[in-house]
Amino acid sequence: MRLTCDAMLGRLARWLRLMGYDAPHVKRPPAQAAPGEVVLTRRRAWQGRPGVLFVAHDKLEDQLRQVAAELELKPEPADFFSRCLDCNLPVEPLERGDVAGRVPDYVLDTAESFTQCPSCKKVFWPGSHGKRARQRLARLLALRPQGI
Repeated sequence: MRLTCDAMLGRLARWLRLMGYDAPHVKRPPAQAAPGEVVLTRRRAWQGRPGVLFVAHDKLEDQLRQVAAELELKPEPADFFSRCLDCNLPVEPLERGDVAGRVPDYVLDTAESFTQCPSCKKVFWPGSHGKRARQRLARLLALRPQGI
């Protein structure tokens, strides 16, 4: 499912990507959702349109809860961090040797795995940020603790 977020929902789009969802962030969302797409918006005038979910809340935590509940999302911790948070593309695995000189030495020595965005070439690795994000999502969405 594609969750297209309008300009007012940039943080929500990043967190949906973090959870592994296809969540483009666009300045002008389509007035009508394509098949398999839900447009997430804060535009009150769009309430009730087919394929549009009006996000009623201002706070990110409340937005995540609302979207997960209303769309019956079942986030899988195994899918977390599978997309670039900036480009929205699925990340690709990298070998340790491919990131030498691109990440701090400490990270190169201690990180278990690396991934990269095929578009922006940003490198990702599991670290304390990921652990905190997983814990926050588990708390917000009552996810099972597996992989957290």
